[in-house]
Amino acid sequence: MKIAIDASTLSTQGGPRTYVLGLLEALLRIDTVNSYLIFYNDPVHLGRFPQAREIVLPGKKPLARLWREHLLLPRACRNEAVDLLHCPKSAIPYHAPCPVVVTLHDLIPLKHPETETFAARLYWRLQIPIAARRSTCIITDSEHARQEILADFNCPEEKVRAIMLGFDAAMLQPRTAPETDAILLKYRLPTEYLLYVGTIQPRKNLATVIEAFYRLKQRTHSDIKLVVVGRKGWLYEQLFVRIKELGLETEIIFTGFVSDAELPFIYDRARVFIYLSLFEGFGLPPLEAMACGVPVITSNTTSLPEVVGDAGITLVPTDSDGVAAALAQILNGQELASRMTKAGRDRARLFSWDAAARETLEVYAEAAGAADRHGDRKTVGKP
Repeated sequence: MKIAIDASTLSTQGGPRTYVLGLLEALLRIDTVNSYLIFYNDPVHLGRFPQAREIVLPGKKPLARLWREHLLLPRACRNEAVDLLHCPKSAIPYHAPCPVVVTLHDLIPLKHPETETFAARLYWRLQIPIAARRSTCIITDSEHARQEILADFNCPEEKVRAIMLGFDAAMLQPRTAPETDAILLKYRLPTEYLLYVGTIQPRKNLATVIEAFYRLKQRTHSDIKLVVVGRKGWLYEQLFVRIKELGLETEIIFTGFVSDAELPFIYDRARVFIYLSLFEGFGLPPLEAMACGVPVITSNTTSLPEVVGDAGITLVPTDSDGVAAALAQILNGQELASRMTKAGRDRARLFSWDAAARETLEVYAEAAGAADRHGDRKTVGKP
């Protein structure tokens, strides 16, 4: 088949970008049968995947994105005689000239609209139902997300496939102390710390992380710092007000965005990784932390227990007392920390982009076969 993949999320930061990057690299490495056409929305990405044909279809802002997704994308698929289109970020053309596979990472924008900006809320309220109903097959990141999609859109069971994500294999590679020291010096980090990685926005629930950190400091008088890695999203101002109220300005270090190449070095020196997100379709940072051997404390909600299994500590994400107690337990218990390090690494080895790519190829074949069976090879799946 000639498979087209919309890689417009390469122009963003966070989980959707990591997903399309990891999946594309694996598909192009392991698939020697199909040919690939990659659509970008910015010429800066041209040449990233020389094994594939690359085309730029402009459109980044909300209205331009709608024009791109519903007009430019299907037109390009028709002109290029594409056999199958994969849209990895919850939005597909309303009419497409070929079967369409969509990745719906989660239904958070619909089920928890308060966690999105007004513009994003409107955009996803339009796009996600179109994607769910008119796609040929749906890929999602976890069984939790799969069950929500099945329930909310009354999809046939066989239409929706949960495929767990992978992580950068560089996380498993040994790193030297001098290399790590250089990265810590660049970001002015101490030799050890507690760590959070992710966008700073309400859904990630950093407020509880900070409250738990404060309670830990009050109870144990530990001099350990908290490092927060990630860009500012929205509605983060109150977080900094609270940090000032608690007198933690010098105890919490914000690095801002950190590149994929540098991130493993920052994981390496963390004593504990804390990720108390309220809602997640998957949750890549806890998986990355486990791969790097860092004990993980995370939420017991949505998909996160599927990611960490019994290798991490899962708690009610708003229980700052419980999180503080778990932090103290790990920091003061070398045997527990060692067990969690080993269990986390073993757990992480169950996930890989190659495995995700192989399962995704199965979905491509199913989508093409479904279109053939319905005599509808050149039209998107009907609602």
